[in-house]
Amino acid sequence: MSANYRDADGDVWMWDANNEGYYTRDMDTALPIEDVRELYGPLDVREDGSDEYVREPESLEQLLRRIIREELDRRLGKVHR
Repeated sequence: MSANYRDADGDVWMWDANNEGYYTRDMDTALPIEDVRELYGPLDVREDGSDEYVREPESLEQLLRRIIREELDRRLGKVHR
């Protein structure tokens, strides 16, 4: 079993062994977890056997991308997603 992830919007991403990627209920396609992180920023993760989600640490690249995306959203309106 793989970990479940939750994005900032509260959507839970679950492992799909058939498509070898993660999916959420409102999507028909499975994405690699790196693509989910790229689209939604740092994720909360829940390992098997745990009842709670905890925040994943951000890499320097993820932190810089999130800051740039937030600043663009602030200046130009929502431009991402």
